[in-house]
Amino acid sequence: MELSRGGSHAASDYLEDAALAKVVTIGCRRCGGGLAGQPFVSNVEAGARAAAERRPDLVIFEGSGTSVPPVAVDARVLVAGAAQDPELVAGFLGAYRILISDLVVVTGCEEPLADREHIDALRAAIRDVDLELDVVETVLRPRPIEPLGGRRVAFFSTAPAAIHDRLRSHLEDEESAEVVMISGNLSSRDALRIDLASEAARTAEVFLVELKAAAIDVVAEAAAEEGVEIVFADNAVMPLEGDLDARLRALAPNRVTA
Repeated sequence: MELSRGGSHAASDYLEDAALAKVVTIGCRRCGGGLAGQPFVSNVEAGARAAAERRPDLVIFEGSGTSVPPVAVDARVLVAGAAQDPELVAGFLGAYRILISDLVVVTGCEEPLADREHIDALRAAIRDVDLELDVVETVLRPRPIEPLGGRRVAFFSTAPAAIHDRLRSHLEDEESAEVVMISGNLSSRDALRIDLASEAARTAEVFLVELKAAAIDVVAEAAAEEGVEIVFADNAVMPLEGDLDARLRALAPNRVTA
């Protein structure tokens, strides 16, 4: 909130990574993305030097939008949405992204976001570019970083309305929460303020929020004003088959054991 009130973006990815993964993060800026992922201007090189000075065992460079960090790395993971057009993912310069990747993680592999026929078409398009590339189908589920303890919860996210009932069921079944409201309007401040003013939101004991978009400057500020506890929600990446963690660890250099 201090960053937000000072004019900074307090829900930037590097802050989300630090708060949720509990690791040292170095925030970088870029402008532009380019069709092949090359940013027009970036200070990632300075960020890479700052990371190297800490002499870590492992450095992870996170892409921004469609931008690919302009540094040499040992392995790359491509993330694609299951609902995306296969021609967009695998065609044109999408094929370049596939060819430089060691693993593809496809998110949102569930109806109504994407049906089986569409997902199969996406997998086939990726195979047409690289027959051997490992593709992992996943779904995303909210994972509170603190126990909710059966309290009344208002959940603020960027998830589309079509999936809200599934997220509600997950929070109620897995986290013993009483979900009184779900808002998918973190990226729309006007709509978000309407959600916060609703009767349902006013009955909540906890605001569960993804650390994105207006999470701090709108939701956290409202929580502070109303005296409501705020808990951050991670997005757990849940593979539909196999062990995603093992696949990711296999991409890391041999000296990394964590």
